[in-house]
Amino acid sequence: MAHDYKDNSLRDRRSLKLCLILNGIFFLVELGGGLWTNSLALISDAGHMFSDVGAIGFSLAAVIWATRPPTPAKTYGYHRLEILAALINGLVLWVITAWIFIEAIQRLQTSPPVKSYPMLFIAVAGLVVNLTSAWILYPSQNRSINLRSAFLHLAADAVGSMAAIAASLAMLIKGWYWFDPLVSLFIGILIIAASWQLIQEATEILMESTPRHLDIQKVSQSLEQVHGVISIHDLHVWTIASGLYTLSVHAVVNGGQDHEALRCEMMKILKDEFGLEHTTIQIEKENFACPNFCWLHQ
Repeated sequence: MAHDYKDNSLRDRRSLKLCLILNGIFFLVELGGGLWTNSLALISDAGHMFSDVGAIGFSLAAVIWATRPPTPAKTYGYHRLEILAALINGLVLWVITAWIFIEAIQRLQTSPPVKSYPMLFIAVAGLVVNLTSAWILYPSQNRSINLRSAFLHLAADAVGSMAAIAASLAMLIKGWYWFDPLVSLFIGILIIAASWQLIQEATEILMESTPRHLDIQKVSQSLEQVHGVISIHDLHVWTIASGLYTLSVHAVVNGGQDHEALRCEMMKILKDEFGLEHTTIQIEKENFACPNFCWLHQ
């Protein structure tokens, strides 16, 4: 089992590195090509590809840094570096998208000419890079939320490349230069859609919100059904990083019960039913339960 995990980790790392190199190089090519051809659609798609580079880079960093052991100063290790980087990347993307929208609206009023043939060539090459990268990550995307996120970024960017191809063809065939800023608006919306959930999830993790897939009421009810447990209070579940969750809880129990046996039974329920392995359970005897001093409940 450990050997398989190590092999998967090494394969994932190689796949991410290859995708990072491909997309990093072509981001510069597409950005330069967009400036050269005067195509806002290409520049917009380059911004979307920048989001791919960020997503792949975060996934690679998570794979590498998550293997580092905790330290006395960082008791949870370096898992949250992924969350901070994701939040910063998402906010930068929104700034880029705002510029794209402003520029697109101006160009819709007076559409400048675009070098359509080079634009078509660059857009087709971008589509090839996106599809190749998605194909490389496809075998790994079911093993990790991070890898799945990177795969979905690439799939969405492939749609953006197809939109840029459509814009170049419209300008070549019909001379519709206004189609270029129109497509850039569509790509900008794709960027916001791709980064919205990223920013939302990163913010929720930093706010230590309850993970979306967990019903905290069900967790409490499952623990209270353990024989000997009278009540549950101060139950908290939060996310350290993607896929890494932790829980703390106070359990008021019958004084005659074996406290360690109760703790083990509750830990087993949390692991088997809810996938929570990093848990802290404080046992309190009935009539000797600690008063609730938490300022959050005042």
